[in-house]
Amino acid sequence: MAAQEATEFVAFSNARMFNYVVSKEDVCQKLVERILGIEVDRIEFEAEEHSIQPGLQGHGVRLDVYARGGGKSFDVEMQAQTEFYIGCRLRYYQSVIDYDLLRKGMEYGDLPFSYIIFLCVNDPLGSGLPVYTVAPQCEEMPECHLEMRCKWLVLNGSAWAQEEDEGLRALLKYIESGIVTEGDELVKQIDRLVLGSKQRREGEGRDDIRKYRRGKC
Repeated sequence: MAAQEATEFVAFSNARMFNYVVSKEDVCQKLVERILGIEVDRIEFEAEEHSIQPGLQGHGVRLDVYARGGGKSFDVEMQAQTEFYIGCRLRYYQSVIDYDLLRKGMEYGDLPFSYIIFLCVNDPLGSGLPVYTVAPQCEEMPECHLEMRCKWLVLNGSAWAQEEDEGLRALLKYIESGIVTEGDELVKQIDRLVLGSKQRREGEGRDDIRKYRRGKC
């Protein structure tokens, strides 16, 4: 009905919807490039919900989107619910990703640069920043470069208005509210995939469904 402005559908922040959209290699590459501010020659998509089991007794993980490109690895996770132990989760994810990357017979120097990116609807750290970038450093001499080849980013959709970068601000705004910023081609592409997907409320839990008001400014 024309008078009914609000429509319920599965959001980009829904786990299955996120995996469906970002499994498109061109979307994954554009998303990674926008978040990290780097160019990636080509993304090679490893798997949707890539599973790593570090030994029979180890705690396995299932990564939302795992890709490689330009000699780097990228794990991109969508976090719709607040994760109170996100620091511990980042620590463990890095360890199992390294386990997966460094095979028998390889040297430590063969480890590629690894990025772990969490796209959060809410602020898991509670400090109001739109982006938290974490990289290991020497406490006594921060300028001492350890070359650990890893970086973690936690994006906070609820603080999108505080982000200075226009493209990243549009992405965070969409993650938090579902609103497409006019003129942003990547967000428009993501939104077309979300709207065009056959996934709807059927079979999804109510907590994974969010109401969007199209045309809201």
